[in-house]
This record gives sequence, C-alpha cells and structure tokens, in this order.
Amino acid sequence: MIARKVSRVLNNLNEYFSSAWTLLSDTTIFLSNNTKIFYQYESHLRDLRHRLESNRTNEDVIREVRSEVAAIRKALRMQGYNFKLGSLDLRLEGFRNDDALSSGFKRCVIILLVDGDVLYLTGTANHIDLDSAMDARMTTSGYRPVSKKHYLWFKWANRVLILSGAASESADDFENLKDYVSENKEFLLKKLTKIN
Repeated sequence: MIARKVSRVLNNLNEYFSSAWTLLSDTTIFLSNNTKIFYQYESHLRDLRHRLESNRTNEDVIREVRSEVAAIRKALRMQGYNFKLGSLDLRLEGFRNDDALSSGFKRCVIILLVDGDVLYLTGTANHIDLDSAMDARMTTSGYRPVSKKHYLWFKWANRVLILSGAASESADDFENLKDYVSENKEFLLKKLTKIN
C-alpha cells in the first residue's frame, strides 16, 4: 500500500518534471531558431536547465522553473512572438535544378507584397507557369502591388522547411530573399506552415 503511494507520487513528480523540461526545451528551441533575441535569454535558460537537472525530485524547484519559463513565454507573446510555430524552422539552401524532384522537392512561387503580406502557389507545373497562374489569381481577386517574386524549390525535412532557388530565380533575388528571411523569418514561416 505504502509502496504503491510512493510509486504514484514518484510517477507524478516525473511527469511534472518532464512537463517542465519539455516547456523549457521548446522555449529554448523556439528562441534559438525563430528569433534574433536568443542571446538575451541564453544564460537565463541555461541556468533554468541546470536548476531543473540538479533538482529532479524537488517539486518546489520544478514548480519555480516552470513558472519562470511560463513568464518568459508570456512576455514573448506580448512582444508578438508566436509559439504555435513550436520547433519549426526555415532554412535557405542554395540553388537546385529539376533533379530536386527526385529528392522530394516541389516547386513554388512566393510573392512578397508591398503591404507586407506573403502569397504562394505550389504545383507540378514549371515555375513560369506557376507564376502565370498566380498572376491570374491575383487579377481575379483584386490586384495587390508586388514587392518581390521568388521562384523556389521547397521540402519539409524533420520540421524544417528548406527553400532553394530554381533556375528562374536570379542570384540577386535569392540574396534579397536571404535578407528578407534574416529580418522576417518567423513571419514567413508562419505564412508557409501549410505549404505542401
């Protein structure tokens, strides 16, 4: 009877520890992958991780760490960060040709609008035909001024969206995309989470 109660308490404590550890890990991954402010939190997160690892059976410490991580996440949400992206990431990887199809890549055209919005179209047609289809859609739905168009290959790999330039994408345009991603990675990833 007593052994069963001790076992239940230990199981609950392990579950509580796992929950705090997962929250801390997800927050660390999110900050390092999706923001430029990770350096502001790095030492604090490292300290929280150390406290959690050193006090696996101390419910008070686990509760304190969980509370501190929750406060960090709340503050970040108030700054506009979106934790729904979780551990998703976006990575740019050079240029690819039509052989990319055999590696699981698909074609897409991504349009950055002057108003800050992002539109995209995917398909099996070549990039120029996809661009024409996108222009037709935009004409039908009402013209919106375009800032940049990007002709890309894309693929999801372990929750990372890989984007590569296609033959229709100039080297200068791809460099512009790199600059855009460095400033707007989280926003672009949010817009592309359902790209398939």
